[in-house]
Amino acid sequence: MESQEELQKLELYQLYDRMEPLVAASPVAKIPEGPGWWVLLALILGIIAIAIGWKFYRRYQNRYRYYAITEINSLPEDFSPWQVSAILKRCALTEFPRQQVASLTGSHWTEFLNRHYPNGPDLPDFNQLQKGNPEKEGFDRLQLKQQAIDWLTGFKVAL
Repeated sequence: MESQEELQKLELYQLYDRMEPLVAASPVAKIPEGPGWWVLLALILGIIAIAIGWKFYRRYQNRYRYYAITEINSLPEDFSPWQVSAILKRCALTEFPRQQVASLTGSHWTEFLNRHYPNGPDLPDFNQLQKGNPEKEGFDRLQLKQQAIDWLTGFKVAL
């Protein structure tokens, strides 16, 4: 190797000639090589698959609610309050014990519905609506439909 003084006497093009060529770096792989990355990728994909599966499973479990909402929305304009009550009772029978729900009528049925939907508006007594003249008493059919749909989407089983 040459000394520092000899190198200082050389011109720039002479120094350039004495340089060794640079070796290009190998390209970075787009796919991780270590097994830990594959395990992490499999774990993430597994968690995503479980989350999607759980969502579809919950939707499958609650399909009766969607059918009931569709049935309530398809009621004619002059529907009976008992029709709404029957739809709600069928849904309640799928979630609650039959001995607890099947025998409920009148105000006991309405209390049961309101007890299991604590944050929602209270449902009216279906028998009172049916027996009286609903139009004279300010009975709003659209409001009853909406209250029933709200109950179907928000009722809690464990209360």
